[in-house]
Amino acid sequence: MVMTIAIISRRRSRRRRLAHGQLPTSEKQGQCAFNKDYAIANISEWAIMPKNEDALAYALWKVGPLPISLNAAPKSFQLYSNGIYDDEAACDNSKVNHAMLLLGYTKEYWILKNWWGGWGEDGYMRLARGKNLCGISNYAGYVVV
Repeated sequence: MVMTIAIISRRRSRRRRLAHGQLPTSEKQGQCAFNKDYAIANISEWAIMPKNEDALAYALWKVGPLPISLNAAPKSFQLYSNGIYDDEAACDNSKVNHAMLLLGYTKEYWILKNWWGGWGEDGYMRLARGKNLCGISNYAGYVVV
């Protein structure tokens, strides 16, 4: 099955802006109001990753950058500025509350991109591997477009 999605872009160039109310919504069941003229991508495959770091490494190699969720609550995480983050005592891996983009890895650490401006190593973080630190492997997934 191929699922088609419509994306509303904030950029004015190269993509159409949808006027308010152009895609009607209703609380009643009925016919789908999808309009294929607004579709710009097709999702041909998706997956939620198993909770293990080897699966993350394989998917990263096979698919590319992956959205992941992790626990960003510890002060040591929020104040991270450089080096390999490895604060197991503070970073509970059973809770997740923040999304980041997993871009790469070495034997020792994961390479993550954060959305917080002026944070970490120019917006990036190195997170210790092999410990499910901060719950990095708890909620990861991908789509193939």
